[in-house]
Amino acid sequence: MNVELSGFPEYNGPFRDLLPSYLLSRQAMGLKLDRRLACRLRELDNFFKDHGVAKPEISRELYEEFTSIRVGEKEGTTELRRSAIRPFARYLLALGYENIYTGADDKRIFRSNFIPYIFSAEEISKMFSALDKWHKTDPNLEDDAFRMAMQLYYCCGFRRSEVQHLKMNDVNLSTGKITIRESKNRVSRIVVASDSLLLELSEYADHYLSSMEGDDFFIYPSQKRKTVENKIYTKYARLLAMIGIVTPEGAVPRLHDLRHTFCVRALEQMEAKGFDLYTSLPLLSTYLGHRRITETEYYLRLMESHFSGILNKVEKYSPNLYKGIVVDGEEEHD
Repeated sequence: MNVELSGFPEYNGPFRDLLPSYLLSRQAMGLKLDRRLACRLRELDNFFKDHGVAKPEISRELYEEFTSIRVGEKEGTTELRRSAIRPFARYLLALGYENIYTGADDKRIFRSNFIPYIFSAEEISKMFSALDKWHKTDPNLEDDAFRMAMQLYYCCGFRRSEVQHLKMNDVNLSTGKITIRESKNRVSRIVVASDSLLLELSEYADHYLSSMEGDDFFIYPSQKRKTVENKIYTKYARLLAMIGIVTPEGAVPRLHDLRHTFCVRALEQMEAKGFDLYTSLPLLSTYLGHRRITETEYYLRLMESHFSGILNKVEKYSPNLYKGIVVDGEEEHD
């Protein structure tokens, strides 16, 4: 296997020689090497192998069986298989292989009705008041690192992994510039922290980082990254339980919903300041690290109650934007 795919699944079916090159071709087009996709492609390869296929062929019959809804399976899981096989089939067809059904006339769609949880201003206030109380009562590295991470999630709209992967050199404590390097879709960007956030970052760095080995901003001493990630989730669930924040269904809102909340607040501020939303959406898209404006449109499909003053303006430029987004082929989820 190519050294660039080290640690990825091995393929032993009819597509074993083509799947590694397919993944690398996606990387060459600017897409991130995705282990989850690689695992779905292994499922595809094994499926065709188990059905007696010995050479690279995708019949309509096997395509439909592979992409059919299985007993007890959610539609979204089925769609993940469709989103794996269809681009790969088109890749095979482009290479000149015959007997390849690409699903071009497959009219089945996956329509996501998921609505993210948007934290109210009161809930955000409770959240950070509790974090400040932890900090003042018993300041320690783990709680203060979590408190700092939560500020970055909410104040900058970062993805979960973007905060957890920050290096010391990525945070310029003189200028406030935070560099995100090759995040989702291999997109890098620079985000400037506010003066108040920069002050918090500086105090955290002065108090803890000068005595730590290595260059990770949120790695605790002698602990692996996965441990840190789990600790953040555990502390987040504890925080929300303590202040009584749950979704209408009674579940704990996702950590990623802080990014959604950031987007709502950013649009609300733009609207309040009289910004033209036609030009503001591309600016927000760049800030968030999206490659296309369509990703931002999907990402900002939120409840009307959070956009009472915004929906009418956006509707002029993007009709039906918040009616539901059809996801077909490549995954657009953030």
